[in-house]
Amino acid sequence: MKRLFLALAALCLSTAASAQERVLTPGKAAGFDGVITQCITFTRVAFAVDMCDRLSASVASLAQAQGLALLDLGRTEWGFGSDVYLEPTDDIGMEAPVHLTFYIRGSEGPNSAFIWASLYKPTIGRLGPPGRLVIWEDSGLGAGDAATIRDGLSAGLAQKLTPVFEALGAGKL
Repeated sequence: MKRLFLALAALCLSTAASAQERVLTPGKAAGFDGVITQCITFTRVAFAVDMCDRLSASVASLAQAQGLALLDLGRTEWGFGSDVYLEPTDDIGMEAPVHLTFYIRGSEGPNSAFIWASLYKPTIGRLGPPGRLVIWEDSGLGAGDAATIRDGLSAGLAQKLTPVFEALGAGKL
């Protein structure tokens, strides 16, 4: 029994463990014709909220470059009594959109911010409530000068989104 345990332990330790890849594969990116975005802030700290506008501008450029339709729902706040996702109208002009939501939390004294981006497809559960099929996610964290955090996290996430939008563009309907 002890030998079996040691053999299993050695097998587990010798198996290469791959890190989670933050790459959108062509198979997961195929079949979408547009992107619906929104930005959710958990703070009213100005430099953190400003990241929403910068990310919206970056996403608009990326979508246009790839020929993808875009619907930007704007910004909403959570944690202030209205924790709901923004919803598009029924006539959005897209057959199969993917959703991209940014979640941002910032604080002052000391200045810091966390941003998380989630690309997903809403699902309708046959046996349960609606859900989300997450296709790609990434995040960033910064502390220091407010402008440096705002600019660095916004630009860094936009850079990470470039290959994501390229994959979506290559696999679009």
